[in-house]
Amino acid sequence: MNAGEESLPVRISVQICTFNRKELLKRCLLAVFEAEFPASDCEVVLVDDGSTDGTAEVVKSLVAPCRLKYLYQEKSGLAAGRNLGIRDCDGEVILFIDDDTIAHPALLSEHWAAHERNPRCVVMGRVNHVDDLDKPPSRRLKPADISTSFFWTSNASVRKRYLEEAGLFDEEFTEYGWEDIEMGFRLRAAGLVRTRNPRAIVYHYKTRWTASDLPRLFRQAQAGGRSAVILLRKRPCLRVRLATGIFRTRLALDDLVRLGEPFYYSRVSSKPRDKVLAGLPLFFARLLVSFQYFEAVRASLSARGDREVT
Repeated sequence: MNAGEESLPVRISVQICTFNRKELLKRCLLAVFEAEFPASDCEVVLVDDGSTDGTAEVVKSLVAPCRLKYLYQEKSGLAAGRNLGIRDCDGEVILFIDDDTIAHPALLSEHWAAHERNPRCVVMGRVNHVDDLDKPPSRRLKPADISTSFFWTSNASVRKRYLEEAGLFDEEFTEYGWEDIEMGFRLRAAGLVRTRNPRAIVYHYKTRWTASDLPRLFRQAQAGGRSAVILLRKRPCLRVRLATGIFRTRLALDDLVRLGEPFYYSRVSSKPRDKVLAGLPLFFARLLVSFQYFEAVRASLSARGDREVT
């Protein structure tokens, strides 16, 4: 279905944004198509944020049992993409997932059931991080699977009217990260409550790190650092400082640990570039990525003239 065509209301709109992940996106969409939820009561609204890898052709090749809307925008970032999708959603409830997540068959029904129990809520489902989509995922909850966020768009739903009343996503966030956290502040201020539903599950595919991944990880961390400063400027509170790490003690710790950066880098770069990192090399790689994040934070604070970080 093309954007702009008249369509009937549905219960749930599944809103997905994508960029150059056509193979993962295909698996993501196929999983949503297999949801244990009436096809006439849901739709998928997909926003392509300027992909150049043939994403449009992959989407056109799929046979969707429910309504599927494909929207294209020039590269504008996730906040703008989410807003474009929201405006075209016909669902009473909008369920946000990412293009690298695989929905459990009960995902939609569990989200809808939670909204029926409490119409004024944000439903946060469970995000299980996996590194292999072809083997059964472990049922054991890992630390990375736990989020304290009020609103996290890897697996979250809310009624469309509340997003509209909140003013949609802040499009000042043009890079990776934090735009959904900022939206959570506004939804909470509007009186919505967070409801967790551990039976509403997506499996989030995250590749295990190799040394060859570092340039990509560095770029993402730098973007996240710049976005973190935007969030702090908009929400200068302790909760945000703790979440972003932008406070004196954490920055001082970064300075201290950074003294060993040449050693950490040598230990990581000495490994074969395509070999999965584990143990100390993985720990050092995570430190190197964090250095890039805080370097971008400091540069953004300096550029904005923000000297006080306590």
